[in-house]
Amino acid sequence: MNHEKTPLAEPADRTTIPPAQQGLSGNPGTGVKRSNPFIWVSWLSKLMAGEKQCEWASWFRSHYIWEKLPSGLDLAKWTADHAQLLRARKAELEAEGFTVYVEDQNSFTLMGETGIEVSGKPDLVAIRGQEAYVEDCKTGTPRHSDHFQVLVYMLALPHVEGPWKGRKLDGRIIYGGTVVDVPASKIDADLRELFRKTVLMIGGPEPAHRAPSWGECRYCDISQADCPERIDIRTEVVKDHGLF
Repeated sequence: MNHEKTPLAEPADRTTIPPAQQGLSGNPGTGVKRSNPFIWVSWLSKLMAGEKQCEWASWFRSHYIWEKLPSGLDLAKWTADHAQLLRARKAELEAEGFTVYVEDQNSFTLMGETGIEVSGKPDLVAIRGQEAYVEDCKTGTPRHSDHFQVLVYMLALPHVEGPWKGRKLDGRIIYGGTVVDVPASKIDADLRELFRKTVLMIGGPEPAHRAPSWGECRYCDISQADCPERIDIRTEVVKDHGLF
């Protein structure tokens, strides 16, 4: 999947919806508490890559279900483009002799000791003999977080029941006709610790750091009802300064 506007489904069976409550800043909000903190891998990857500075937004998503703002994404086009890329890549891998598992077949949820759940759904897992790859197909602009997303899949899947359990997985990111390798050697102690710290930060009980800005808020689906500090107006260009 790709970038900030990628649609994500909510986990319907792991949430208890209590009566309407006050927003996190004392104002009426739309958010209702999840029964357990829940984190999508794509939320993690953007923070791990340093592409997002507002840690609070991911913390809020982890702890609450809320009424999302419209994304502006042409969902029908995105779905069609992504499905076409996925089908083409699956056919290529099968022609090379791989057994290929697609999307929901690869879905997983890990629960930690504190009850935090991390969930993901890699686009493709391809296995041929001792070779095993996890792949994600991207239709948008390449991002550093794409690598972290695949790395988390590579880190998680060997712990999940399936043909990938216990295997060393290599990764690939598919940008149209371009294949970018993500080798298993990238799964080191530093990556594991960054993953652990990020999960505990946005899945923990204390609200994470809030950093509202027009650049961050314009793509955020959390409204002012739940985040009164949201910034929806771009800073005006300053002309009368005399500096140059």
